[in-house]
Amino acid sequence: MATNSYVRWWTDTNEQNLLQGLMTEAIKFHGFDLVYMPRSMRREDTLYNEDILSKFTSTYSIEAYLKNVTGWDGQGNFLSKFGLRVDDKMTLMISRERFDEIIPRARLTTGQISAEAGGVVITGNNTKFRSELKVGDTIITSRSGQSRTIVSIESNTKLTVNTPYASAVEAEYFSIPVATPTVLPTDRSILPPSRPMEGDLIYFPEPLNVMMEVKYVQHEKASGQFYPLGKLTFYEVECEIFTYNHEVIETGDPSIDVYAQTYEYQQDLFLVQESGSGVYEVGEHVYQGRNLADSTASADVVSWDADNRILRIGNIKGEFAPATLVVGYASQASYYLEEAPNTMLMPNTKAADNTYLDEQDNDIIDNREIHRIVGGV
Repeated sequence: MATNSYVRWWTDTNEQNLLQGLMTEAIKFHGFDLVYMPRSMRREDTLYNEDILSKFTSTYSIEAYLKNVTGWDGQGNFLSKFGLRVDDKMTLMISRERFDEIIPRARLTTGQISAEAGGVVITGNNTKFRSELKVGDTIITSRSGQSRTIVSIESNTKLTVNTPYASAVEAEYFSIPVATPTVLPTDRSILPPSRPMEGDLIYFPEPLNVMMEVKYVQHEKASGQFYPLGKLTFYEVECEIFTYNHEVIETGDPSIDVYAQTYEYQQDLFLVQESGSGVYEVGEHVYQGRNLADSTASADVVSWDADNRILRIGNIKGEFAPATLVVGYASQASYYLEEAPNTMLMPNTKAADNTYLDEQDNDIIDNREIHRIVGGV
């Protein structure tokens, strides 16, 4: 035979495992630690097959090697026809073995869940328990990381777990870990992705302290090599600076969650003096309605000015109505809202000019009901 009978490309697992081990070791020696966050879909547009709203609720520490060690790739900062653009990019090498080991598969879920401390009953908000879950599934909450097993499903918004919760679950997203089957099904689409996916986020701690978005993953060949020894040992992940677009980032890690809190839209709620009691807690959920699960509007507290009764909120869902109580889920503080907020604030984005335009439009737009040609001036 013309080829080497002792080293066969596609069947010699010993040589493949040796190459994989060497690659993993090299990345561990010369790489650095980062935080990987898989993306989950909150609202899918089935017509265009795209994700309208995303959520990031899980974090995994993994090492990676930075290929462009001399500086950022991309065009840097430049002025385009759409304004100032930051086009910083980088390329990472992530061990395939380590990715499969650290980042588990998980089924996507819909909605948020809540439960009382010491309780076993879970209530859902916009959940689909009957179609997405089954008895025996393990569910893991996003922020508190509490894992419980389902023992019964009463409806799409109510189920029971096996063990009482150690602490209250307050409108948290949840996931269901899925083990990779020994024999893969014919329809691979029913399995969650087992590689880095476009749209996932990567957080680089100090000294970079930057959030990157995965734009393209070279998962069939890397560095000009097409399955060396018959096996791909690492992924080449191309990333660029992440532009926040109101994705939900609730990982339970304050250093990461603050990213969304910094750049999301915020509103100031002016509450009626002497109309209630209590002190709102920064970070807690507030809502209007019978309870948080069935709320007509909800948000997270950014700040609370007790002297002037001004409540600044973020992560807003729905519209807050005047003359209605705004209730804090954890603090149980409650005050009536004086008037509906009409201005979205972006206090940490210097380029934001929506408030300025809202104030100036009265001098620009003529709202008089006069026909410009027939009877106008």
